[in-house]
Formats: sequence, C-alpha cells, structure tokens
Amino acid sequence: MPVVICYRHNERLDAFILNERLLLEDVPTQLVQFDSTGQTTEDLCGGLCQQLSDATHLIGVLSSEGAQQWWTAWLMGAAVMASRRVSLYQSGAQSLPEHLGKWPVMRSREHIELFVRAYHDERTFERAMSLPPVRLHSVDRSNADFFHADLKAKIRRGF
Repeated sequence: MPVVICYRHNERLDAFILNERLLLEDVPTQLVQFDSTGQTTEDLCGGLCQQLSDATHLIGVLSSEGAQQWWTAWLMGAAVMASRRVSLYQSGAQSLPEHLGKWPVMRSREHIELFVRAYHDERTFERAMSLPPVRLHSVDRSNADFFHADLKAKIRRGF
C-alpha cells in the first residue's frame, strides 16, 4: 500500500521532504524520479507503470513548468486508469494549470497533514486499500473519486 511520490530532478528537495514527512506518519512510500535524462520514454513509462501497480496512491510533485510537460498528462492518465488515488504537491509559488484542478493540490505542511489523515482514514475503513489479484474496478474508481473529493474539500476548508 505504498504511496508513489513522482518527481523531476528539479523538484527533488520537495519530494524528499514530503517523503520524510509521510514516513514519520507510518505511510509507506516509494520515490520515483521521472525525468527523461538518460532514459528512454519506454523505460520511464514502463518503470512508472510497475510502481503504480504496487501502490494505492500517487503524489506528483510539480512546478508550474513541470505541469506543462507531456509526462504530467501521461502520469495522471496512467494513475486514473489504474484507479489510484491521485494528489499533487505544488512546488514553487506559481499556480498549476486549471486542467489539473480535478485532483487535490497540496501546497503546505498543513495540506500534507490532511493527506496523511485521509490516507489513514482509508486504511481504517478499508476502502479498497488492498490490491487483490482480481480487482473490482468500479469499487476502486468510486473509492478513488471519494478520496479526491474528500481531500480537495478538506484542503479548501483548511481542516
């Protein structure tokens, strides 16, 4: 049930801080650097698909520049197709593009705390957090949508 934290080299400090914070809260994580430097597109996509298959959540660490890259749209699409809970962590002060507004966007330490609470709530209530061999896609999709809506609402309200 790890959380995959996907980042580009430029956002590694934010990714490492986020990773340490989640580990302190007993949330298992997997850091995945998603840069095209020295890797083929096929290697990048194949590696991420493998990481997503072993996880229940994805956090994309994005700057406004990274949000415009091709891989961001691909990453979101792959996570949604796999019915993963998707969240974004905004790196930098500029806002992310409007099309990424479907998913919760964390910008501060308080938002990370809200993510941790939502993660633990899912674990407590066992909302399809395990990864059985045969998945009930509609149940996963409904639970992922609930997670997105709930976390977005909490971030908007501030609690």
